[in-house]
Amino acid sequence: MIQKILSVIFILTIGIAFAQKKPITHDDYDLWKSMSDVKVSKKGKIIASTIVTRTGRGDGYVHIYNTQTKDSTHYFNGSETAITDDEKFVIFRKKADYVTKRNEKKKKVKDKDKQKDVLYIYDVASNKIYDSITRIKSYKLSKRNSDYLVIEKFKNKKDSIKGDSLPAWKNNYALVYNLKTKGKDTIFNIKDFIIPEEGNTFYYTTKHPKRKKKAKGVFAYNVAANSKKVIDTLLYDYKKLRVNKQGNQLAYIAERDSVKTDSVPFKLFLYKENKLKLLVENEEKQFGKNQTLSEAKPPFFSEDGKRLYYYSKIKSQYKKDTTLLDDEIPQVDVWHWKDKITQPRQKATEKTNKEDTKQRYYDIDKDRHVQLQDDIIDFVYLFDKYASKYIVGIDNSPYATQTWKSPSEYDYYVIDRETGKKRLLIKKATSRVDISLDGKYGIYFDNTTNDWISYNLETLERYNMTQNIKVSFANEDNDIPAAARPYNSGGYDKEGNILFYDKYDIWAVSPNGKTKPKNITKKGRRKKITFRTRRVRDNFSLARYVNDELLLVGFDEKTKAHGIYLLDDKGKLTEKIAPKNHIIYLLQKAEEGTVEVFTKENFKTFEDLLVTTDNFNTYDKITDVNPHEKNFKWGTAELVSWKAYDGTKLKGIVHKPENFDPSKKYPMIVYFYERSSDGLHNHYSPQPSASTVNKIYAVSNDYIVFTPDIVYKTGQPGDDAYNCVISGVEMMEKKGYIDSNRMALQGQSWGGYQVAYLITKTNKFKAAMAGAPVSNMTSAYGGIRWGSGYSRMFQYEKTQSRIGKNLWDGFDLYVKNSPLFSLPNVETPLLIMHNDNDGAVPYYQGIELFMGMRRLQKPVWMLVYNNEAHNLRKVKNKQDLSIRMMQFFDHYLKDAPPPVWMTKGIPRREKGINFGYDLDKE
Repeated sequence: MIQKILSVIFILTIGIAFAQKKPITHDDYDLWKSMSDVKVSKKGKIIASTIVTRTGRGDGYVHIYNTQTKDSTHYFNGSETAITDDEKFVIFRKKADYVTKRNEKKKKVKDKDKQKDVLYIYDVASNKIYDSITRIKSYKLSKRNSDYLVIEKFKNKKDSIKGDSLPAWKNNYALVYNLKTKGKDTIFNIKDFIIPEEGNTFYYTTKHPKRKKKAKGVFAYNVAANSKKVIDTLLYDYKKLRVNKQGNQLAYIAERDSVKTDSVPFKLFLYKENKLKLLVENEEKQFGKNQTLSEAKPPFFSEDGKRLYYYSKIKSQYKKDTTLLDDEIPQVDVWHWKDKITQPRQKATEKTNKEDTKQRYYDIDKDRHVQLQDDIIDFVYLFDKYASKYIVGIDNSPYATQTWKSPSEYDYYVIDRETGKKRLLIKKATSRVDISLDGKYGIYFDNTTNDWISYNLETLERYNMTQNIKVSFANEDNDIPAAARPYNSGGYDKEGNILFYDKYDIWAVSPNGKTKPKNITKKGRRKKITFRTRRVRDNFSLARYVNDELLLVGFDEKTKAHGIYLLDDKGKLTEKIAPKNHIIYLLQKAEEGTVEVFTKENFKTFEDLLVTTDNFNTYDKITDVNPHEKNFKWGTAELVSWKAYDGTKLKGIVHKPENFDPSKKYPMIVYFYERSSDGLHNHYSPQPSASTVNKIYAVSNDYIVFTPDIVYKTGQPGDDAYNCVISGVEMMEKKGYIDSNRMALQGQSWGGYQVAYLITKTNKFKAAMAGAPVSNMTSAYGGIRWGSGYSRMFQYEKTQSRIGKNLWDGFDLYVKNSPLFSLPNVETPLLIMHNDNDGAVPYYQGIELFMGMRRLQKPVWMLVYNNEAHNLRKVKNKQDLSIRMMQFFDHYLKDAPPPVWMTKGIPRREKGINFGYDLDKE
């Protein structure tokens, strides 16, 4: 009897707990946190990760886990972690709490009076804080030397430090901190500092007492001896410090004097073995006429430290007329039809390509300079990890004006690293040329035959590595009117073979063609599992091994899940984690040993960290980032299948509420963007929306969310969307639990265009929301993608928009696929978001759609977020969009009263004062 009573109480308790789960609201977003900056120590003893609120409105923590003791430690608001090479210490900075920061902003506290970060040093052995330093600005830790770190500090106005010549608070100083003894040495007026991966010496500059933003000199600091040494203090300024791995070579650029004359003001120096050498001074003699040393791009050392790479630049033939006032200088961009690079593209790349630079290097052992780029070569790939004899140069100039082409075409050259001499390798290449691991071959994917090609870089002999393999190495599902892209490769195996991907399997192929290509995974295509390698973290060319077995991740096409596999030398494939109901994103291994961290997630399970120390035989969960998720109504994710009107087999995802009742009728939001069904197991944390409906918010509030895949043919993207989406919606209606009178569409960008198109062809939907939609392809075709500066023509002719013809040859297709010309057919209320700083889809596309519907007296609203991009970036605006989008859907799909912003609008004079969220119950 007692047992029965206990059972009844248990059942009631579970029922009450379930009933007490609450739906997610817009006020709950700040509860959710995300994990970033995962670090694994050298031998895997320590795993550190940073946990932050997704919205930034709140506080997080640093999580430290010891794999030997299995102890976890949290430190409030920690970030920017570093683990010493000897695994004895974890260093991190603690930021001020969110409330303090918010109050400082509200009170407009000056920077000098704001609360500064604190640096904490955590002692692994004692599991305690070892030391802390207040008011820090930055810190740097050597990758291999665990004896010291350098900390830049904000100086307080009240600080009085003997020897400090600059009393102003903004003139920071640095502490050289000894981790063994806690000893500190001070460097006053620090400007810049750089720490090598190895060695006992680091380098720094100090601020000049009179010249703002200039460096007084360059100095070396030997940590072992606690000694400072002057390298150079005779010139006007010092910048762009760079050091080799060992720390025994320093390069920097110095400015000669403060007067900009016709003579070049910059010099390049090399400091080695306590000797300072001037490498570049008489530039006309060294570079030829009209070239000078560039200080915009920093010099850098080769991997082996034997070469110092640097840049020259073309001298401008013109000087600014300093006799003119600013308001006498015209502000005009001159667009010329023969410009190699259009003015918008020049503007978009102005920061990174400010100067016309040419790459060179100084051979340190041979004391000579070599020019790698001439007037033809636009860019070079060094492949410096292996210091191969050859590098690759590219020239886009013959095709630069053809910005409507996709993929772009390039001429590739082989350049002898020793002499700088070049030879033409491939003309009109559409794929990148890489250099093989041994440095002897160029590796290239030929889009015309869909084969991988190798070129002998000595003889330029061409060899087709995959010609006798019957499977395709290019995207089998390609549905854009351009050549299919390759599946790429998984790096090199331990025998030096390239691991090429087909859709499912991995092929080991020798670049020299001496061994027969081999399918090493074999069963991928038969089992419909896509196998892929993981790369070595510090050497991305190499595939990763676990105890001499190749590590693979497999994606099961049927379950849409990831598995982990190990492949031995004999071809035996061992399944370590089966691909059942999860996906795996992070896979990170300790540099030495067997410790590996990874994440497994699905719709119901957050991607917490898991750790294995026995090659995936067992693993433990070591974080619990969002424990509160269990308190909220969540939901389920299911895969569905159907046939489109033309007979194409399709898949999609249905997200249902947690307490789903098949006898009820649910409102449904249909969201889509190309093909999404592979994301069946994605975990969605509630967060303010950048542009699309938050699926977990919707299902938590008793909506069904349906996400259908879309496949395309050329020339009919609108009709293809209809063929796939509407057929999928009708399939869902037949299931019996969808309220056909309460369905809505939502999409962003390409999805937003298709939302706008679909409501001109069907009146099935009660409401629709389109983010950044193209409404008129004829006007959008000639526009510019302002973020990149490229013409929009390429995307209509060759990529996502899939028209397949230019405007003049395919004019009827552009009109047919443009929603604007069919707006009289629309009966569906539409909410548009189109922001006034959208760099991808022209803002006027949203305006054309809005003004057209307004003229025709169709219900339409448009949200324009000021100075926002294609997708929202500011949390305040994301929050606003999330509220308005769901108020819009709640009104039309749940009969909720409309908000004031929908019924009465918001006058300009009330902008930022009256948000209009209140429901209008009149």
